[in-house]
Order: sequence, then C-alpha cells, then structure tokens
Amino acid sequence: MVTVSSKGQIAIPKAVRDALNLSEGAKLRVELRGQQIILSKEPGWKKLEGAAAGTDLIKAFAAHKKRERAREDSRP
Repeated sequence: MVTVSSKGQIAIPKAVRDALNLSEGAKLRVELRGQQIILSKEPGWKKLEGAAAGTDLIKAFAAHKKRERAREDSRP
C-alpha cells in the first residue's frame, strides 16, 4: 500500500525497486486499465532506440551492454 502525496507522487517500496533493478531516473510506463494503474519498467531494448544510427548494430549493442554492466557493478 502506498499513499499519494499532495503533489500526486508515490514512493515505490525499496523491495520492489530492488526486485526490478530500478534506480534514480528509471523510466516507467503508466497505463490505466479500468480502476487499476499499471506501472511497467521500460524494456532494455528501448534504450537502444536510435543508438545504432550509422554504426554497426552489434558493436553498438555490445557497447551498451558494457555500460549497463559497469553501472550495475558500481551499485552498492
């Protein structure tokens, strides 16, 4: 259970953030389904959109994965 602030904000519980590997700046999709609010994590491949323009796609993907691993390894 979460509480909506006066600014319309909610806090995502730490256990959920950890389970989904969410960190500051993470993008979440917000959908309304009837009376439900659905939050979903942006798929990893969406981050690559446009990243390979004019480059070798495999090299661009490898560089992206290397940056992603380095970011995850640096997390406490």
